[in-house]
Amino acid sequence: MALSQADRKEMENIVRKEIKDFMGSQTVKQFEDKLMTKISKEIQKGKFEKDVKELIIKSFREFYTMMYQQRSNWESKFRNV
Repeated sequence: MALSQADRKEMENIVRKEIKDFMGSQTVKQFEDKLMTKISKEIQKGKFEKDVKELIIKSFREFYTMMYQQRSNWESKFRNV
């Protein structure tokens, strides 16, 4: 039995909220830890691995798109290191 459309929407909303929270956090590690915790909880609830993988791929694609679009904010910091 696959995830319902409502379950997918709920998980997408959670992932989007986590990405927005990341923008205010200090490290990528904090974001990864939060994301992995949320995902593991959903898997333990009986969600199917394939659907979770699809949502993870989609969320990371959105995350990296957002990071690319906002590269002017972080790119200069890395160049100065």
